[in-house]
Amino acid sequence: MVYSRLIGLAAVSLALAACGDSETGPSPFEGTGGGGGAGAASGTGGHGGAGEGGGPAATAPDAPVLSFVMPMLDVLHVEWVLQPECDEIEAERKDPMNDYAVAFTVAGSKKAYMDSEATENMEYTYRLRCKVGEAYSAYSNEMSGNPTAAESEH
Repeated sequence: MVYSRLIGLAAVSLALAACGDSETGPSPFEGTGGGGGAGAASGTGGHGGAGEGGGPAATAPDAPVLSFVMPMLDVLHVEWVLQPECDEIEAERKDPMNDYAVAFTVAGSKKAYMDSEATENMEYTYRLRCKVGEAYSAYSNEMSGNPTAAESEH
């Protein structure tokens, strides 16, 4: 009897710990669809659902905001306002001859990047998005710069 109560308390503690709250990050079960539980020593497992249950669907994170794109040492320095919930920041770049393509991906804690691939005397345009788990934000504002603009102005 005491043993089964301890197992029950342990199961409740684990369930509460797994729930999390919105201020400390998403629950590991959010947006995953419902699977059946295993059950405690004398209990039975839960019932799974086809894409149901398990918490609310994952919502898109906030988009980062580009602060500036500035020429620096013949490359472009890209800087943005940090979104604390981002796991990764994905940046896309286009130029007059090419449409947007992923230029770089950095950890969500980063707020700047030196784009060593943007070296030609042309206008490069950037947009960013935040990734949390498998969810992406909308794209940020667009900003442009020419890595050789500072030299040509002198």
